[in-house]
Amino acid sequence: MDDKDKPEEDAEDAPMLEDVVFDASLPLQPPRRTPIEEVDHGPDYDPDTLDLFDPVASAEEALRLGAEQVINELVQEFSAEINSRLREELTLQLHSILEDLSLPPDKT
Repeated sequence: MDDKDKPEEDAEDAPMLEDVVFDASLPLQPPRRTPIEEVDHGPDYDPDTLDLFDPVASAEEALRLGAEQVINELVQEFSAEINSRLREELTLQLHSILEDLSLPPDKT
């Protein structure tokens, strides 16, 4: 190990923050105590058997039901459109067939 790589034992650490004033002779303030509220969860509460994924499952179920409702609405909307277009196409084809039947056959 080079002499350059060794930390100097007599050197003081340079302060990282220039604007902070710290006087080690001053006493430190004690930490603030926050009151802890006792929460009564009821007689059936057991933290060892609490299902932590229940809110996730209910949110997932709500999303699935919402998506299913949107899909059903889209299917109804587009089903009506598809029925309308199929009727129009079928009507045009039937009119074409009737016109072909009403024309006299070509005699060649």
